[in-house]
Amino acid sequence: MAYANQEHEGLQTPQGMEEVILETVNLIKRFGGITALNKVNIKLRKGKITLLIGPNGSGKTTLVNVISGFIKPDGGKVIFKGRDITLLPPHERVKMGLVRTFQIPRPFPNLTVLENVLAAAEGNPGENPYIAGVYKGAWINYERKALEKALSILDWVGLIAKWDDKAGDLSGGQLKLLEIARAIMKGADTIIMDEPAAGVNPRLVTDLFQKIIKLAREQHVTFLIIEHRIGLVAKYMDYAYAMNMGEVIAEGKPDDVLNNPLVLESYLGG
Repeated sequence: MAYANQEHEGLQTPQGMEEVILETVNLIKRFGGITALNKVNIKLRKGKITLLIGPNGSGKTTLVNVISGFIKPDGGKVIFKGRDITLLPPHERVKMGLVRTFQIPRPFPNLTVLENVLAAAEGNPGENPYIAGVYKGAWINYERKALEKALSILDWVGLIAKWDDKAGDLSGGQLKLLEIARAIMKGADTIIMDEPAAGVNPRLVTDLFQKIIKLAREQHVTFLIIEHRIGLVAKYMDYAYAMNMGEVIAEGKPDDVLNNPLVLESYLGG
């Protein structure tokens, strides 16, 4: 992958199985007398798209907040690329390649699509007045490479034709793709997406997920997808976990999970 960080130690699964890039081990989180997570174990395999489902209050958001570092667990671990990141702050996780997007995209609406992606780049030597003044070639070279990288990413996510459009003029699906592009520009190789189908016309959900599949298959980007519009997205998933009342109640192939009696009961409130 020309534009993403390839160097990591990664956990290895038994022979014949894909590399586990992220794993939670017996995660526990309590809020007062409420146990939001009760020994939750999930695994994300490199280059695969994993679906996380469950009714409201099942613990999905808490799990994602723990994985991304926004809240600390009361027990258990988060392992990413073979490293215990349980206590790392969010920005350190981002540097390692773990990035989270949100249900409501947050672009700079008055900047172009390309400018939004370039804004996600880090380490511009031109921001250092000494380097900018003395080593002009350093930051010019950086900006040239950043531009090439941003255009390559936009091509991969299918937004190259929109590079000069204002981000505020994009459709819902295009905004989700822009979020992916910005995440990859930051060096993400593992992306957690919160309801990417939300606000997207059902006819365009297919196009959105075809782009996600392309990134997963050809660029080995790993995705964790939290989604309520299960019927629209399940067929694009490689694996699925279902949660209820703070616990994983089913995992496996998406169709098997969706038809699991415990999962059906959790949505019916029985």
